[in-house]
Amino acid sequence: MNKRGQGLSTSAIILIILGVVILALLIFGFSTGWKSFSKYLQPDEDNVQTIVTSCELACSSQAIYDYCTKQRELEASNLPTGDKSVMKTCNQFATEVGYESYGISECSAIDC
Repeated sequence: MNKRGQGLSTSAIILIILGVVILALLIFGFSTGWKSFSKYLQPDEDNVQTIVTSCELACSSQAIYDYCTKQRELEASNLPTGDKSVMKTCNQFATEVGYESYGISECSAIDC
């Protein structure tokens, strides 16, 4: 008697492959950290408006530490240094030459 076993359907094989790929991505994400995926999922964007807003808030609330000491990472494609990002304080962004175009203004209420 020739009895043939039931074969796997094409959709079952596709689902198995998809499950293995998802499992591999989860293992990679949990072992190396999810930030390694962020460069693939999010387009390169600048954070100029976020820095401007946080510096204005630090000035208006007269938060001396936040305005004068706290380092902020400015990410933009046309930085004066030629890099993609630079770490400086709000006061440095407001007073140093080359950063005027970003709109980070000096704070007259705080004297660093």
